[in-house]
Amino acid sequence: MGVTSRQNRDVNSRSLTRDLTRPVSRDSRLIPNPGMRRVVLGLGVVLGILVAVVLFIYPIRDYIAQRQTIDGSEAEFSALEDANEQIQKDIQRLETPAGVKEAARRELGYLLPGERRLALLDLPAVTGSFPATWPYNVVDAILAVRASAVAANRPGMLGPLGDNP
Repeated sequence: MGVTSRQNRDVNSRSLTRDLTRPVSRDSRLIPNPGMRRVVLGLGVVLGILVAVVLFIYPIRDYIAQRQTIDGSEAEFSALEDANEQIQKDIQRLETPAGVKEAARRELGYLLPGERRLALLDLPAVTGSFPATWPYNVVDAILAVRASAVAANRPGMLGPLGDNP
């Protein structure tokens, strides 16, 4: 009894697969023309590629762009947190009398009674040479005239023409 039921099952499944794998006659085909079938197949492939692009490529590209934006925002947030910490330190320093006095001297230029401000250093001399072409030769001449004027105003130094002041 077990063998016959198995045989009946095999026969039933074979007959079903024979119906599915049987060649379709040319008259009952959906697209009878072979050239038109190739065109429809090509359009199907193109449509499949478009669907793949829309479903996979664009979302992946957007995801990557969003990750880059988030990374940039996180870096900016970190920089702002550092700036806030520095501002909080400055606020705590300025809440003390010594901090207020130091800020007034440094930022506003206040002096305590009996103090006076002195300029200690002259401007540094310009070193280097310019090319001998225009406009550099004009700049070089201007610098030479100014250097000689500065040298003429110093006591104990020779002037530009060799005169002693």
